Amino acid sequence: MRAAGVESGGGRVKAVVFDGAIPRYLATRAAGAVSRRLLTGACRCTQLRDVGPPPLPNEHWVRVATRLGGICGSDLNLVSLHVSPSNSPFSSFPFVIGHENVGTVVDLGAGVTRVARGDRVVANPLLACRARGIDPVCRHCGDDHPSRCEHFTDGDIAPGMLLGTTRGLGGSWGEQFVAHESQLLRVPEPVSDRAAVLVEPLACVVSPVLEHGIADGARVLVIGAGSVGLLAVAALKALARVEVTILVKHPFQAAHAEALRADRIVMTRASDYFAELSRATGGRLLQPILGPRIHVGGFDATFVCVGTESAVSDALRFTRAGGMIVLLGNVARLARVDWTPLWQKELRLFGSLCYNAPRGGGARRDAFETALLLVAGPLGPAIEPLVTHVVPVDHYAEALAIAQGRADRNAVKVALSGPDHSTQRPQVTPMS
Repeated sequence: MRAAGVESGGGRVKAVVFDGAIPRYLATRAAGAVSRRLLTGACRCTQLRDVGPPPLPNEHWVRVATRLGGICGSDLNLVSLHVSPSNSPFSSFPFVIGHENVGTVVDLGAGVTRVARGDRVVANPLLACRARGIDPVCRHCGDDHPSRCEHFTDGDIAPGMLLGTTRGLGGSWGEQFVAHESQLLRVPEPVSDRAAVLVEPLACVVSPVLEHGIADGARVLVIGAGSVGLLAVAALKALARVEVTILVKHPFQAAHAEALRADRIVMTRASDYFAELSRATGGRLLQPILGPRIHVGGFDATFVCVGTESAVSDALRFTRAGGMIVLLGNVARLARVDWTPLWQKELRLFGSLCYNAPRGGGARRDAFETALLLVAGPLGPAIEPLVTHVVPVDHYAEALAIAQGRADRNAVKVALSGPDHSTQRPQVTPMS
């Protein structure tokens, strides 16, 4: 629904669009089986288009010129068609990809009071009740848990859980997107674009850390050393007094983990990592009749930051009896996971989607705002090197190739740049 007098803007903008129409989906799936490079381009689900600027749905919406749009693991799964079809009702096609963002306000509706033209902002991409004009809000939004919203398919805008999954709003893989004013936070001037684009993935980790409350002195295991795993280390060290062990594959990931103050780094490819994790907790490894070793004892909490069967299996194995596992890795189908430890050790298993305002110390603390506050402090310069590559949006296929083959280029977070960011050809950011 558009309000009278709300302009849509002029000209055309570049955007990476995902079109999930069934014939296109089937053709892309067949081509992708031949070569990953054939997943994008003309006649594929993912392609670069010149599109009209997205209109403001009503007077409380804002148009943002993209400075940087991050490439998330969920975006890579989308492009490669590895996402579960169960999520399709919560999207609307075609849409511009991209939910990790930082940009500049270039237009705003008459009712907007929170931001002004020229402000540099990050958008909380959740499209829950308030952004959708739902009144009264659902029970979850009323309880400050918008990631559990019951109205992702309703209201003033097309179905979709996030910016970057919803028709008509744009996304951060385009030169412009629109957001409801309630979604926007101003970025303080000292914060770089590279640090600011990490606010969204950092908030994804901040939320469960605040939500579940980890006791002082707890031993925490982080599985996976992509951007989310490394940001989990940063968030845990910033928000809790805990000992953090991270499981990593590559030396460049270990270097980042060390810079972010991980207490222990265990390499999966350079050692018997089962034995190393067991020693870290003073536990015991036992050999069953068949299959991999099982573990007695373990970590108080485990954050799974990669969506693989081995990661979930390791979490079940190395979390102590009565401990907690948080799934942050877009885990979908797990046909070969042995779930025996879940009931045998009476583990607590939590899924985590986005960012809420969990109760901590008697007061609500919004995870997205908390993430921005952390980035505006000493954590910003510490995590900025995680953005290892910045690529102009019209070279998105090159950016995807870097992100998909991250070990070949020492890539952690790859971002697409819009016209409001000083672009450069892809290069690895030197690590201090």
